[in-house]
Amino acid sequence: MSAGSRRAVSRWWAGPVAAVVVAVVAAVALAPQGSGPPSSEDPSSTTSTPAADEAPSVEVSSDAPRLTTLTELVAAADLVVQGEVEATERGRTFGAPGGASLESRLITLRVDEVLAGGPPQAGTVLVEEEGWLDDGRALVVDGAAPTEPGDRGFWFLVEVDDPDMPVYRVVNAEGRYLLDGEATLVGATGDDPLIATVEALGPEALPPAVAAAAAAAAG
Repeated sequence: MSAGSRRAVSRWWAGPVAAVVVAVVAAVALAPQGSGPPSSEDPSSTTSTPAADEAPSVEVSSDAPRLTTLTELVAAADLVVQGEVEATERGRTFGAPGGASLESRLITLRVDEVLAGGPPQAGTVLVEEEGWLDDGRALVVDGAAPTEPGDRGFWFLVEVDDPDMPVYRVVNAEGRYLLDGEATLVGATGDDPLIATVEALGPEALPPAVAAAAAAAAG
């Protein structure tokens, strides 16, 4: 994956992807592109997500609040699950008419185990994340690489009350940990103490730690 320059963005984490579009687009619209050319594909012409190595990307950093403990992370989430990504597709397009836009990525996440929060009504949940700029560049937000089909791991999710499309989103970049093999967890890149703590727990110790954190948050 070719990476563009890391730029600072302002992000409102209490709402859906639509709430962060203006800030993200403003921050990356003038950012240098990666080593590859921008995608010439019309984002609205397909529902398949391009592989990470097929298009350049642009890294952005946000001013999203960072949490310091697992208890805080669990308390910030409506739902904590272990699961596997069954599919990804291009989602909604947000942006000012006639201006730059951002397209979301929709993730169908199969829930294998609910670690905290109320169980979803179905065996899958729909998760929305930032996807692409209108020039085809994929977004890497706070070191969290784009989600891909087949990803397995743990998600700390917040339910978005959107009448048009009820979705979940990840709490922040500290809220997704993917399995690398069977014994290693990998979170977003960067120097984040909480991410390092969760990675160190590993996939066996994380579920009971989440249960303990949920009990502590409830008490």
